Amino acid sequence: MCPNLSPRWPCAPQRGFTLIEALIALLVIAFGVMALAGMQVSLSRNADVSKQRTEAMRLAQERVERLRSFVGITAGAINWNNLPVAAETVSNNTNTTFKTSVALGGTITDTLRQASATVRWLDRAGSTVADAATGTAVDAGGFVFNNEVVISSILAKVDPEKIGLLSNPLPLNAPLKRPKNRNINIPIPAISLGQGQSATQFDANYAVVYSDVTANVVQICNPNLVNATASQINALIGTASCTSITGYIVAGYVESTPTTGSSSVPVAVSDALGLNHSAIARNGVLAGQNIRCRFGDAIDQNSNAVIANFKSYLCVVPLSTPFNWGGTIRLGGVPTTANYIVCRYQYTQTDLTANEKNIQPYVGVNLSIDEQNYLITRSTAGNCPAAMTMTGVSLGVLHQDCRSTNTAANLATNCPASSS
Repeated sequence: MCPNLSPRWPCAPQRGFTLIEALIALLVIAFGVMALAGMQVSLSRNADVSKQRTEAMRLAQERVERLRSFVGITAGAINWNNLPVAAETVSNNTNTTFKTSVALGGTITDTLRQASATVRWLDRAGSTVADAATGTAVDAGGFVFNNEVVISSILAKVDPEKIGLLSNPLPLNAPLKRPKNRNINIPIPAISLGQGQSATQFDANYAVVYSDVTANVVQICNPNLVNATASQINALIGTASCTSITGYIVAGYVESTPTTGSSSVPVAVSDALGLNHSAIARNGVLAGQNIRCRFGDAIDQNSNAVIANFKSYLCVVPLSTPFNWGGTIRLGGVPTTANYIVCRYQYTQTDLTANEKNIQPYVGVNLSIDEQNYLITRSTAGNCPAAMTMTGVSLGVLHQDCRSTNTAANLATNCPASSS
């Protein structure tokens, strides 16, 4: 029916929403918007936590790397005996504060130590201390957290300086395997015998066998032939032709400098010039054995060319217990008719022993030592160069005063006429 309408106008159909329908539609839309908003909040929180976790992992890795960055066993602000383990708090742009801590296993005497770095933080949805039932933790220092990451690793007690020496041509006399997979103090021309040993032959009747690890002399052999091969020397070991010993080597170079204003060298550094070791303490040398030295041209190990104005030497000191020696090595044959002096290269590195620094007389030498170098030059005043030319970390020390103005007694002691 169309009440109150003129019969002339037919009834029209109803159009539009009623109020209840509009409210129901708004309610449905509101639920959808609320769901979207909740999802957005969740996504934002998860993204925030993910960023914080990434930052926490970075901080944990940084703490582990700082432990690895020690510069020595006892030297330096960060060393093996003083690793940075104190807890730290870090604030950055991740809407929270991180607390990093380190735990070390073992002691400083261990060669390997287990280390772990822990990073804790409270995300923005975390509870407070009063809401402990929700899982939020409080550490011993009162730091509130509900997230943590832990990174574990193993630290090795290896001096970083020795690791660096693997690519350094200047040896510091550490028992490391370097050229030819053996100790740096073993002469490079020495032939490999296999089984961790190498050998150098002085002459037909004298060859020394080294340990590749320590550079100590372990055998003295008599090949009874010139230029014996590795197999020939190996065949002698264990026979009457070889004697098992404990011995150390001392080796280095002798340099001569041109006379001022002239291209000639002040003294002929020839094979006639050699090492005089008469001042070495005989109570350290094995009974029935002698100190033997080889003195000759210095050879470029890359080209095999003779190096002008340089000679090399190698001495073997056979030892009796307690396996150490002392005394002084002097050059023999330096002329005493002019102002010749012998300067000693004395090294300044703080991590070397006095013997390794070439401070003489030697006292209690208990390892093979290399780079014990000398300089022959002229000086009216008897002065040595303050900085030596062979390396930038050495200074010149007067070792032998062979000037004619020196007293006869001093010349006889300091400048022996011949080598041993």
